[in-house]
Amino acid sequence: MDIESSKDTPIKSWWKKVTHNSNSKPVSATQKQAIEDQVFGVPLQESLRCACAAIAYVDNDIQYVGFIPVIVAKCGSFLKDQGLYTEGVFRMSGSAKRIGQLQQIFNSPPDYGRQLDWKGYSVHDAANVLRRYLNYLPEPVIVHQLYQPFRDVILTSSSTDDEEKVSQFQNLIEQLPEHHQYLLFYLLDLLSLFSQNTQITKMDTFNLASVFTPGMLLNPEHALNPAQYKTSQRVIQFLVEHQHCFKMPRSSRFTVLNQSQKDHPISYSHINTPNHPYPTHHQQKSMDWTGILTPSSRPLSVVMSPGKEQRVKRAKTMPSRRSRYGPNDPLQIVQLNRAIIEADRNK
Repeated sequence: MDIESSKDTPIKSWWKKVTHNSNSKPVSATQKQAIEDQVFGVPLQESLRCACAAIAYVDNDIQYVGFIPVIVAKCGSFLKDQGLYTEGVFRMSGSAKRIGQLQQIFNSPPDYGRQLDWKGYSVHDAANVLRRYLNYLPEPVIVHQLYQPFRDVILTSSSTDDEEKVSQFQNLIEQLPEHHQYLLFYLLDLLSLFSQNTQITKMDTFNLASVFTPGMLLNPEHALNPAQYKTSQRVIQFLVEHQHCFKMPRSSRFTVLNQSQKDHPISYSHINTPNHPYPTHHQQKSMDWTGILTPSSRPLSVVMSPGKEQRVKRAKTMPSRRSRYGPNDPLQIVQLNRAIIEADRNK
């Protein structure tokens, strides 16, 4: 497989996608519906209405439920399980044919790739289709309105204290739309995990930020400006390196997992059906999850440790002998605020 020779390729593809000529021929009602049912190239909230997956977020031993696109959850789960021991996992190209097939699978109703078991696909295929999805978002994970404020923390901050910068970024994260918060936290956790295995993957935080900046923090006016790109890359690199310091935003209304859900295995395979569209955040707080998070043969990847203090542990990511995919994908865990947890343990 060839190493991608230019970072401009995903940017140009994304730029062409979002600046598509609006003066094209009128579309029929059927074509319009087909466009509305797509996952690629539509705003994040529209993508979530088509296909969302539940993710467990943990902050200081309090568990929450958030939603991200199915394609991100499926690719992330597969990459955590199979990609941590692959060199250049996000840098090397997969098969163009297989990547196109994956895009079609994740972009097609009614399943939107929920049952995909990844047979016949490589980690490079998964990494590339994940990047393609993010690059095709009309508005990146960090929305345009907050593009410059995020960059200003790096550009104009007179403080060399990382804690001060973390505090400034925390304040900005709380201003993001909630579905963008969920996705940002998931991606930072994923990239942080890979950065811890850089001896094998050869993907340190600098390289990871370089690859993911186009889909996470980019302004169309700066899309092809190397100097501006580098500034955004520094922001993403800082966020990845300090992912463990960020907290669940106080302004958000996250759903807390109740005790019965922690004691029983659950799956997100059937969260989004015609009868269960993407819920609003006001609805999430009072929703009965027993009808949406359905039992699965896989154990929940939330493991409570013995003793007085009960903590959620990250699911093991070593390759498993039996399939973890298709309808058996486990609920994934994103742990935040780990700096405080480690400080408490060291007391």
